[in-house]
This record gives sequence, C-alpha cells and structure tokens, in this order.
Amino acid sequence: MGCSNISAELLPIKPNERIVGTLGYTMMVVALTIATSIFFLGWISQILGLSLVQAVVSSFIGSGVVAVLLYLNGYVGVKEGIPYPIQLRLSFGYRGALLPMLMVVLVDLIWYAIDGFIAAWAMTEMILVILGWSSDKIVAQGLAYTPFTLIVYLVAVAILGMGKIKSIKWVDILSGPLIFIFFGWFVLYMMGMPQFASKPIPVWEGEVSWLSSEFLLNTAIQTAWWGMIVPNISDICRYNKSTRTLAYGHVLGLVFPQVVGTAIGFVGTYLAGGNYSPIDIIALYSPAPLLGAVGLFFAFLATATTALTGYLPGIMNAFIRIFKLNWNKVIILLTVMSFFIAPWYIKDSLGIAYQLLNITWYYSMFLGPVAGVMIVDYWLVRRRKIIIKELYNNGRGSIYHNGVFWAGVGAFTIGIVGQYITAIIQGKFHYAFGIPLPGLELAWYYGFVISGLAYYIWSKLKER
Repeated sequence: MGCSNISAELLPIKPNERIVGTLGYTMMVVALTIATSIFFLGWISQILGLSLVQAVVSSFIGSGVVAVLLYLNGYVGVKEGIPYPIQLRLSFGYRGALLPMLMVVLVDLIWYAIDGFIAAWAMTEMILVILGWSSDKIVAQGLAYTPFTLIVYLVAVAILGMGKIKSIKWVDILSGPLIFIFFGWFVLYMMGMPQFASKPIPVWEGEVSWLSSEFLLNTAIQTAWWGMIVPNISDICRYNKSTRTLAYGHVLGLVFPQVVGTAIGFVGTYLAGGNYSPIDIIALYSPAPLLGAVGLFFAFLATATTALTGYLPGIMNAFIRIFKLNWNKVIILLTVMSFFIAPWYIKDSLGIAYQLLNITWYYSMFLGPVAGVMIVDYWLVRRRKIIIKELYNNGRGSIYHNGVFWAGVGAFTIGIVGQYITAIIQGKFHYAFGIPLPGLELAWYYGFVISGLAYYIWSKLKER
C-alpha cells in the first residue's frame, strides 16, 4: 500500500474477504436501526404536536433522504473496501481529515453513551420488575439506579466489543426485530385496554400545520437521527459483496423500520399521556411481570447491538487513526468516557426526550456539511475515479494532499458560516450552554447544500 505504518484495521477489504450479501446487510441495517431509541422518534413527534400522519410523512422524508445519501457515500466503501478515515483523505487531505473525523467521532461518542444509558435504563426496570416492585415505583425511582446498571452495561459491551463486530453477528440480527415485534404488539395491546380503548388518537389533525417550524424540526430530527452515519457508512458496508446491497439494505432496513417505529412510538406514548418513555410504558402496562421483564430485556439487547454495529466501528477507526491506539485500548478508553457523557444525571423521563431532541438538532449543523463535501467530491468532482494506492501514501508525493486540502476544509467552514448567516437573516438563534447556535429547523439540509455547492465551485476554480 506504499506505507508500512498503516494500521491493519484501516487497510482495504479485499474482494475475497467480502462476506456480506443483500440479506445479511439488510438484516444488519435492521438491527442497527431498531434500537429502543427509535420509538422515541414517535414520542418526540407527539411532544412537538404533530398528528400521526404528519409524524409518518416526516419520518418517510427524513429517512428517505438518509437512505439515498447512505447509498451515495457507501458506494465507495463497497467498491474499494476502504474505511471512512481513509475515504476522508479524498476531500479533506491526510491532515485535514482530522477535522471531520473528530466531528463524526464526537457524535458517535455521544450516541454510544446515550444509547448505553437507554439500554441501562431498560436493564434497571427489568431487574426491578423481576424483584417485584410496583410499576409506579419502578417508573418513579428507576432512573436513580441507572448509573449502577450503566456501569454493568458498559463493561459487558466492552467485552463483546473486544471480539469486534463478528462476535455479535447472530445477536445483532435477532435483537432488533424482537423488540420491534414486541413493542408493536404491546401498543396494540394498549389500544385494547379499557382506559385507552375510547381515547381518540390524532391521526389527521395535529396541533401544528404542515409548514410549521415543529414539522420542519421533526423532519430534520428524522434526518439527523441516522444521518449521523452518512459520513462513516463505509466502515459498515465495506464488507459487502456488491453495491446492490446498499439500495435494498437502506430502504428495507432503515426507511421501513424508522417509519413504522415512529408510528408505534407515537401511538404508545400518546395513549400513555405523553410523559412516559417507551421503556416506562412496558413497565407500567405489561399484563404480567414476566412479560414485562422479557420486553425490557429485548429493549436492552437491541440497544446494545446498535451501539456495537452503528457507533463502535467509526469510533474505533478514528481513535486508531488519530491516537495510534490498538482496538482493545480504545475499548477501555471509550468505556470510561461513555459513563461520564451519558445523561444519568437526568431524573425524569420527559427530560430524556428533550435531551435527545436538542442533541440531534445541535449536531445536525456539523455533520450535514461533512456529508455534502464527501458526496460531491466522489460523484461530481472525481466522478468515481480514485487511485487507492495513493490514498495510503502518507508521503509528500501523494496526489491526495499529504497536508490539508483547503477546498474540503474551506467548504465545511463555509457551510457552518452559511448556517449562522441564514439564522441571522431569519432571526433564529438557539443557545446551548451559553453558546449561540443557528436555530434553523433544517440545519442539516442547509449545511449539506451550502458546503456541497461551495466544494464543487472551489474544486472547479482550482482546475483552471
């Protein structure tokens, strides 16, 4: 490859090592998509005042856009077998790639910790159900015990992670569908309960209009929910046998589950009054303690496998690239960091929903520009023609910018600045920890378009 100090984890996957077909990849995306947190999308939709139809349409738009972008950015991963730290060199340069890599790994770290917290939350309530606590007491006090189960969860996932993705293949495939089927059935069961049977669900008429800021924000959240893996999708799909797996995998494995999961979460949390999470609902309304414990175990398992499949590869490859650590050392570091990042200090369920809403909104403004630059570079500027050997050449003679490729870094920066300018024009700002952020509902889209266009123009001007 022209450079002997490249970590083995970053080398291309050879054609004879591609073992994942269409069915396998689709099931892996299903397991990735269906974590307990997917039902929170329906909860967020009804908190924002959308109707059921508005929530479904919003979910279809958001997840549909992500499916297209995952195909476009995952194409190079399947075709060339390279991970995203190497893919980034095309549009950002060898050293410039550190900027978007840090953006992506920061979001992955946050989600790894948040999903770990949600899994630990489910584990806590499962244990309390088994111990015979009353449902009201479980919901009222369960979050207080979650920091302890979070430690157990993180250690367990670290042990699994040390075996890398292959160690959880069958658990990964089965866990997502299990919680999906269970919670779908559970919501149908709730609809038949006497206290809910006559409660009208707002199917068509919501509290907000179709062009309201709430609908646009929900669409942006539906996009950003899995739009976070658009930059580093190659880490997951580079084991695929063909690019055809991408279309089937992302439509059947992501769009369909996200839309249905949103609808299920919407109905379930609306019936329960809007103040309880999907985890709380299982503990509160299960017809039998044992059944509730089983459902909560599925919730724990599905979330754990999502963390391993969706977030771990990107985090690992980035840390290996930046800090030159081996896989197991990064696992240990990640486990410690995740505990302090997780929102175990929040003591009420509704607070968790708003935390997810805000975090998803905040990181949208950074990841949209990264995705815009990468996709425009490969499809429009380079027209799918790259020299893999040169990507692994860290010497000054590499044609892929040994230092910083300012077209990529500059376009990324323009995307961020463009969002601030747009927010000033529209008079929309949002403050997080005292920091002013663009209060744009469609921040992800603004960043993607502005940075992608800036990169294309910049690259064409350099050709002259």
